[in-house]
Order: sequence, then structure tokens, then C-alpha cells
Amino acid sequence: MRRTYLFVSILFVAAMLLATLTINQRPVGAQVPPLSFQYAVKFVCGKSPGPGQQQVVATGTYFTAINVHNPFNDTVKFRKKIAVALPNEKAGKVSPFFDVALKGDEALEIDCDDIYKHMHMNQTFLKGFVVIESKTELDVVAVYTAAGASGQVETMHVERFPPRRMSPQGSPDLIPIPDANGNFCKIDRAGKLTVTVKNQGTADAGPSETKVVFPSGSVSVPTPAIPAGGSVNVVVQIPTGCFQPDCGFRITVDSTGVVTESNEGNNTASGSCLG
Repeated sequence: MRRTYLFVSILFVAAMLLATLTINQRPVGAQVPPLSFQYAVKFVCGKSPGPGQQQVVATGTYFTAINVHNPFNDTVKFRKKIAVALPNEKAGKVSPFFDVALKGDEALEIDCDDIYKHMHMNQTFLKGFVVIESKTELDVVAVYTAAGASGQVETMHVERFPPRRMSPQGSPDLIPIPDANGNFCKIDRAGKLTVTVKNQGTADAGPSETKVVFPSGSVSVPTPAIPAGGSVNVVVQIPTGCFQPDCGFRITVDSTGVVTESNEGNNTASGSCLG
């Protein structure tokens, strides 16, 4: 009886282990949704309204300096936008994203002059957030100072902002598409090459750029936004002197890296047109 009980217990434990392994196992080749990092950094800039006006902070002149540091050896690309907050629970203007790159161990500063320049607003006092998004963690530190009637610094505060980890529900994935025969030489009588760019991802892709490198030079053309599952054709003029006698080329979609994709390793393809 004891042997039977022991045997049943062993079978139960084995079944539980197998179930756990089955649940935790990820199919070979399955893509993990990429994690991105976001920083929402508060800013206060300019001279606040005085008594008798809509005064929401103490009278004074406020400054914000946001420092961003790349702690890695390789170049890091990120983007930033600005969202203005208005009094009385009103939403303000939101800027488009601006692309930025920092080489290894480099740092930059986003200050009030930059914020006013990006927002194109005439107000002398602005509050809101600078939103920074990147694929890797960054060092983001803000320095806040305020001056009173004397114009001298009366208060100073330094704050480090931790990243918010974001797992997107879907991501675009841009790839060059060959013709039905698997060739990329889709050329017309005028000597222009048609490149088909497909978004095989699960989210829409914004505008980007497609680059084709020929032996006699390279050509870059703008690529419009592509919805998830859609595709567009862009036309590239083949440079003079490419056919010697054949013309080989290399296509790179999203050549400037402005689209955050689920797979950044499938953006290129090689083709050749017979002379």
C-alpha cells in the first residue's frame, strides 16, 4: 500500500512539473513585445503672473534644466515631446516628438529656451511635462531654480526621474517586399525602381524614410505612414552608371530609425537588375 501511495505521489509531482514547464515555455521564434522606457519630467518656466492676475504659483521667475545622460558606450536614440498644462483643469498644447541621439557617455540639456522654441508660444509663463521615450534606460535629472524680486536664486531643487517601463500592445514592423518571383528589381521604362514597403506589425507605422544604395550612389525617399498590415510603393531614381553591366543595390526601410519596430533586424534586402 505504501509503495502504491509513493508511486502515485511521484506521478502527481511529475505532472505538476510538466504543467509548469509547458506554461512557462515560449515557442521557438516567438517575439517578446519590446519594452520601452518613458520619463515624464515636470517643468516650470518663466515669470509667474503677479497679484491681481491668475496666480497659480508664488510670484517669481522660474527655471528648469533637464539633463539627459547616455550611460552606455554605444549611441542611444530617443525622442522627446512637450505637453503644456493650463490652469482651471484645462489641457494645453502638445508638441510632436523630436528625435535625439547621444553618443556613448554624452549628455545634453533641455531648458526653458528649448521648451519655448519647440512650443512656439508667446506666453511668459509655462508649466507642463517634457516626455522622453527610449528603448534603453537613461539618466534623467532636472534642476529647478527660482528667483525673487532681486533676480538672485532663492531656491534650488534637484530631482532624478526614474523610468516608467511600458510594454506596448503592438508595434509596427517594416520590411521591403519582393515581387511574386522573389526579386526586388521592379523597374519601369524610365529607369525608376519601385520599392514596396510593408508593415507586417500589429500597430500603425508613422512616416519614415527608405534608402537604396547603388554602386554609383545612394538615394533616399520619404515613405508615408503605413497602417498595420498595409503596404506602400515608393519610387527611386536609379543613378547614372549603375549598370556595369548589371545593377546591384541594397534597400533599407526606415533608414533613419524613426519608427520603433518589433523587429529592427529585417529592414534590409539586396536586389539586382540585369543589364
